[in-house]
Amino acid sequence: MSLSTEVYILLITNLVSIGMWVGSVIAFKKHIVEKLDDFKERQKEIKEEFDKNIKRLEEKQDKHNNLIERMTIVEQSTKAAHHRIDEIRTEIDKK
Repeated sequence: MSLSTEVYILLITNLVSIGMWVGSVIAFKKHIVEKLDDFKERQKEIKEEFDKNIKRLEEKQDKHNNLIERMTIVEQSTKAAHHRIDEIRTEIDKK
């Protein structure tokens, strides 16, 4: 059983086609892996930036809350001072 030249050419052509297909699949896989690595890197950068912004906002909120607490104390002190002033005025008016 002898194979003709046409069959050899057909076999070689098919093998070359399969090799090219496998090569393109491998190249595509490498490309996808590189893009995935880039995506993971960018995702990490975004997370770090997000964490920085959250930290900054938490600090601003802490300052704001501290100001509110201090203002509450000032308001209470002012209220007490006004009561004392009113008591002094009442005593002065009685004299």
